[in-house]
Amino acid sequence: MNPLCAYLGYLFVNYCLNDKVQNEPIKPIKNQTFQLEYQWHYVNYTWPTYDDYKKAVIKRKYVPENVAITGIKYHKGDLYLAMPQIRKGVPVTLGKISTESAPKSNPLVHPYPSWEHQPRSKDCTTLQSVQNMEIDKSGVMWVLDGFRINNNTRCPPKLVLFDLNNDGKELLSYIFPKDICSSQGGHLKDIVIDSTNDGFAYITDNSFLDPGLIVYSRGQNRAWKLRDRTMFDEEDASGFVVGNLTFKGLAPLDGIALSPIHPKTRNRLLFYSPLAGMNLYAIKSKVLKSERLINSGDWRRAIKVVGKKQSQSDGLIMDNKGNLYYTLPPLYGVGKWNMHEEFSTAKIMAEDKNMVWTGSFAFDEFGNLRLLTNNINKYMDAGFPLKLSQEVMFKIFKYFTGTKSYLES
Repeated sequence: MNPLCAYLGYLFVNYCLNDKVQNEPIKPIKNQTFQLEYQWHYVNYTWPTYDDYKKAVIKRKYVPENVAITGIKYHKGDLYLAMPQIRKGVPVTLGKISTESAPKSNPLVHPYPSWEHQPRSKDCTTLQSVQNMEIDKSGVMWVLDGFRINNNTRCPPKLVLFDLNNDGKELLSYIFPKDICSSQGGHLKDIVIDSTNDGFAYITDNSFLDPGLIVYSRGQNRAWKLRDRTMFDEEDASGFVVGNLTFKGLAPLDGIALSPIHPKTRNRLLFYSPLAGMNLYAIKSKVLKSERLINSGDWRRAIKVVGKKQSQSDGLIMDNKGNLYYTLPPLYGVGKWNMHEEFSTAKIMAEDKNMVWTGSFAFDEFGNLRLLTNNINKYMDAGFPLKLSQEVMFKIFKYFTGTKSYLES
């Protein structure tokens, strides 16, 4: 056996060729609308050299059991993965795998755009702790480098744009002002892109100190923030259980989804919900784009209560036909509702105990919707002891909808 493998004991890394778990085949789930596509017992990377890998493990710059996948997006055959520094030992915060060549079990993640862009504690120009991202129709990836609820980085939160059609060339890096998102407590959670009027991004700040909805205008290169009681935890909606673990933390504004462009008004609806909340809310994009209106406070009258979901939700996503898909972590499931119908028609389209913490979505151009499940409550609970085992921690499922992303409207 490789001496390093013997030294590390159960750490079944790619270099330990005799490891049985690494090559364990994926077993199909019966009666499952979402078909299992990828799974990880832990995340490992395509290291520059074997020595780089060995040093990272020994110095605990890479602690495999501490790496969590929180966001996924698809572009031209690649799945991009966000891996924030929730705990120490996360050397890569943004990476990708190829859907054309990656193995289905424990695929190695390629750092994106490169190793040089990954976290360096004294260089805030690098990516520090990425929670999520979105890819627009031009192939530009809008990256949320804004997980700041611990002391693993003191760099200010930022939005970084990479051109996926030009080897990941950095196009823009916007640092959020302190009054919009704090470097000590801010949590940029989810993002959707509105291509109208030179491009807008709508971003949720899941911070328990200052939750709210951030609007970024690419044309103006500035941002403003909306704060409202609908973005806080709802009474009696916290303390829910997933995977035999109670989610105890504060859980304000979390998932968002953007509707297709209305053919006549050219307007959109933004849907949002707190994590610890049952209500789904909506507001028109034309309201969000007006910084003057936001500053006046009159915008709050434009918020509409859409309805109550079957449980609390993490990620949301909408397709180009107005179908909203929303995760239901306490039910180990996914809900679906069409915005052109009453919310009473919403239904649970998938429910399976193998889907532990349904978290994030991604559409591809072939009519497939992908779902990430990630056991994230275990990583977020500082008192939960993480350790390497044969438990599968992260899964990506695929479901054919026959539709495309809201961006294609």
